[in-house]
Amino acid sequence: MQKKGKVIRNILVICVVLIGFSFLAGCTQQEPESDVVNTDAGYVSGLQQDELRVFFGIPFAAPPTGDLRWKPPASVEPWEGVKETRVFSPACPQPAAADPGVSLNMSEDCLYLNVWTPAKSADEKLPVMIFFYGGAFGKIAGSMQLYNGTALAEKGVIVVTANYRVGALGFLAHPELDAESPHNSSGNYGLLDQIAAMQWVRKNIGAFGGDPDRVTIFGQSAGAESVLIHLVSPESKGLYSQAISESGTFWTNGAEIDALNSKADAEKLGVTFAQSLGYSGPDAITQMRKLSYQEIVNATPWPTSPFKMVNSRHFEPTIDGWVIPDSPDKLFLQHQENPVPLIIGNNADDGTTLAADANMTVPEYKTYLQNRFGEDADAVLAQYPASSTEEVQLRLEQIMTDYDFSDASKFVAGSMAELEPDTYLYRYSYVLPGQPYGAFHGSETLLLFGVPIPRDQATDLVADNLIDLWTRFAKTGNPNGGMDMTWPQYTGESGLYLDINETMTVKSD
Repeated sequence: MQKKGKVIRNILVICVVLIGFSFLAGCTQQEPESDVVNTDAGYVSGLQQDELRVFFGIPFAAPPTGDLRWKPPASVEPWEGVKETRVFSPACPQPAAADPGVSLNMSEDCLYLNVWTPAKSADEKLPVMIFFYGGAFGKIAGSMQLYNGTALAEKGVIVVTANYRVGALGFLAHPELDAESPHNSSGNYGLLDQIAAMQWVRKNIGAFGGDPDRVTIFGQSAGAESVLIHLVSPESKGLYSQAISESGTFWTNGAEIDALNSKADAEKLGVTFAQSLGYSGPDAITQMRKLSYQEIVNATPWPTSPFKMVNSRHFEPTIDGWVIPDSPDKLFLQHQENPVPLIIGNNADDGTTLAADANMTVPEYKTYLQNRFGEDADAVLAQYPASSTEEVQLRLEQIMTDYDFSDASKFVAGSMAELEPDTYLYRYSYVLPGQPYGAFHGSETLLLFGVPIPRDQATDLVADNLIDLWTRFAKTGNPNGGMDMTWPQYTGESGLYLDINETMTVKSD
């Protein structure tokens, strides 16, 4: 199992490296042409990339440093002249152990976004897609060239990727921070960064040829969970008109993934973290703001396996009563979500990498199920029996896929469909060539963002169809019209969903 986890991480590292070389080559094939756009903070200049204009590293909030650390994002200081936005910004600080072998340029001054626009003028009013990355709220960045918006933008939409604070710098909750807040809230700074990016789009995307009233937010993994949170957050309402959630879990108490922390648990984690740095007095946060970001990041624990990460309390969204008024599953159950057109689904083998390296014996497995499912443990064991360590690993992967992801997707789709007919459920089951991990967690993003992985004719077909579905939905609120098949609207009664594979198939199993 350890070898499997290392292999998949190496594959993703290679993808990052390859996309970097490919993207840079694409940008340097011709002499860059300056293109100047006026934003609310000043003029920015980008690059001409074939038929697209691209802008990298546009600031959407003030650097969250010094006294602004662990505070909601502040407004950008306006600048004079024209700011060149032709290079990706640094990533927000994160532990090196989170992605061994990937060297990221990091800085606490990281609140920047990127724009790919096919519009030739500000009059075109094209639909907009804002992407939020995954990474368990502890790693990755929108400025990584892995998330290259070219393939999507070439279909006639504007693509925006934005950084947001992660780990302790993005999700630390603490009683002292509550006391500073007019909302008695702390811990969701990364989500507030995402909201600030959406607010920037609302104010500025028209200058790039976009329509601020046609904004689709989409994300994968933690980014998909972010999308689900925005669907129930009063602070996000009005900043988007549609949503796509790719393999997002959101159960407060999941089968294997607890997607959010309660306020009490989050603050307990924050106090313990401050104590690990040597601060337990009434001025702990004041002293911690004086530390370098490296000292904060280096003190942030990072588990040795994905399974240990999802099965431990870590820095992630907090049910704070403000940004997240209550547990999202409860809010969806009560139909408190913002009713907008929605595509939601997950990958057929989400658990193969996320549950990797569990290394659990059969007795440990039975105890684990008892702790997680209580009185239902025997029923779960009957459905997912295991008689060996190898079989335990397989069952944990299946339980995570089925409950934490598939059931979450169906639950959200069922709730939204009762409010908004344009609700579409999918299951992505295409296996990339040569992959022994099935349709693993995040594998669809490699096709959406055109990562130059080994491809064949079937892969190209699936990528084309996936991009067509996503961008057609962004344009019309309905993914249909581009292929010789119909993706039906989801209802709890029919249970119909689209199986995304080499052959697109409508199923109801």
